[in-house]
Amino acid sequence: MSEAPRAKRYIGIDLGTTFSAMAYVDPHGTPVTIPNAEGSLTTPSVVYFEQTGQVIVGADARAAAVEHPELVVECVKREMGERFYSRPIQGRKLPPPAISALILKKLKQDAEAKLGPIDGAVITVPAYFDEGRRQATQAAGEIAGLEVLDVLNEPTAASLGFAYRDIKRKSDGQDDVLRLADETSKAKVAVVYDLGGGTFDVTVLRIEGNNLTVLATDGDVQLGGKDWDMKLLNAAAVAFKAKHGADPRTDEHVFQQMLVAAEDCKRALSARDKARMGITFAGKPVNIDVTRQQFEDLTADLLYRTESRIVRVMEAAGMSWDQIDEVLTVGGSTRMPQVIKLLERVTGKKPNTSLSPDEVVAHGAAIHAAITQLKRYQEKAVEAKAAKPKPAVATQAEMRIAEEEGSALPMMQEPVDANAETVADGIAPHPSGASTTTTAAIAADGSTVAEAIIESNPSEQYDSNDATDVLRAIQTHNVNAHGLGVVMTNEDKTKVNSIIVPANTLLPTSVTRRYGTVVSNQTSVSVIIVEGEAQDPSQCIPIGKCTIEKLPWGLRKGSTIYVTFSYDNSGRLDVKAMEATSGATASTAIDRTNAMNQVEISEAKQVVEKMVVSGKRD
Repeated sequence: MSEAPRAKRYIGIDLGTTFSAMAYVDPHGTPVTIPNAEGSLTTPSVVYFEQTGQVIVGADARAAAVEHPELVVECVKREMGERFYSRPIQGRKLPPPAISALILKKLKQDAEAKLGPIDGAVITVPAYFDEGRRQATQAAGEIAGLEVLDVLNEPTAASLGFAYRDIKRKSDGQDDVLRLADETSKAKVAVVYDLGGGTFDVTVLRIEGNNLTVLATDGDVQLGGKDWDMKLLNAAAVAFKAKHGADPRTDEHVFQQMLVAAEDCKRALSARDKARMGITFAGKPVNIDVTRQQFEDLTADLLYRTESRIVRVMEAAGMSWDQIDEVLTVGGSTRMPQVIKLLERVTGKKPNTSLSPDEVVAHGAAIHAAITQLKRYQEKAVEAKAAKPKPAVATQAEMRIAEEEGSALPMMQEPVDANAETVADGIAPHPSGASTTTTAAIAADGSTVAEAIIESNPSEQYDSNDATDVLRAIQTHNVNAHGLGVVMTNEDKTKVNSIIVPANTLLPTSVTRRYGTVVSNQTSVSVIIVEGEAQDPSQCIPIGKCTIEKLPWGLRKGSTIYVTFSYDNSGRLDVKAMEATSGATASTAIDRTNAMNQVEISEAKQVVEKMVVSGKRD
């Protein structure tokens, strides 16, 4: 007898550099943190590969770093987007997504022990992550056996956590008139300052009724609490060397002990004006007293890096501080008093610290998962009932392609060099200008329109219609953190980054720009896609390429080439190029699943499925 359909269960995961957290939305519509198997609300993002083949994730893995540093991986999030982790583990080169997948597998196991089967998750990333890092995060979720509903920006998740609390409070016990008054009340603008263990983001958002719209975002993916720890560690090592003539950092085991001591000292200085850091190396102990003022002086340059991003994001949003209603703090590192003092000085406002900085991102991710699941089920139900595809909305360039019956060419999946010579088959400025067209894009989850609905209605998970109504009513609108463009060849043969979708563009969006062929009688056109704001393509990140082959003979130099970028809320970029005379086209999808190809993801998934992952050492 077949099992009765059940509502799928999705959770929110804050996959952090130093600590990770997970949450779900309970039957009352309230986000709740899921404790791990060891009873903690957060799990250290540390992986220990035991010689026996077992994998330990969490606090015990962190403790093992002192004993077996060569077998422990920490801060893998900082290496997401790289092909392999920076050093071999047990003689093997491991892709960062596969290592992150082990952390996610542990979280999934622990969540299932509390809630039952977990089908998927929304996983958060720093808003300033580039496309490669986002792709790697998507791949990590798939390798861990999770359906990744979305990869959500951490500041957006945190803002959703804050806003949802207020929306739900207003909804509970209010009649329809009061609810309508709240929905039409004055918009609030908030700045989210998110300083985690390894990354930093700052984002400006508008919260208007049930709508959250990101206005601008900035950040630094190589800045976080770990850098404050290293400042203390290095200062202590210098003091030890001055006294004993030896550098304790040369011993990897002692270095790991110093890392733990530095973090403990940093935490202590958040509560007290003075703390002590002890070091023992070569049988020689040294105790170093550190005052909070000394610590703040030592790390002033790190704090300034966050301040410079605050200034930059406010300029990008076109806002002044008198237009900001609230400043929200997110991330465990915001507990440092120097952060609160900085924000009060720069913003002139007292930061809102009312929600746990360790949990609010996971809560927002869980809320987003619930919203996405409800809306997706509703859309599928409507589409299945209609039993026919929804008509697509085409840009002007796409309609022209259809009229001229151009044939699409396959995607070119090959390593891309932004400076590679393409035998005069690139694109140039169009003689008549770019002729930019911008339209709203239609976001889609990629599922088949007539796909059968085999799960039960997810609204059945909630004990009242109010909870589902509140979740369905919430709308979030993001921006892209980095510019997206194409490599263009100028008349003098120099190559430049022609940005089509600038940073901080509201998503979804679709933009068509007009270019020209580089030379007369050009037989093919290669469009190289890059991410970044620099004018020099070599300073940008190449992320894809599409090529129009077999152009008609006799094309004049400067013949029209249309390039369309369609970028949706989920981070999927579709690129289409069309030669206007013949209607010949080429297209490619820059999708997160391309971080590792599907074969590599499948192979890694099979390996991770067989690995025994635990939070405790035998």
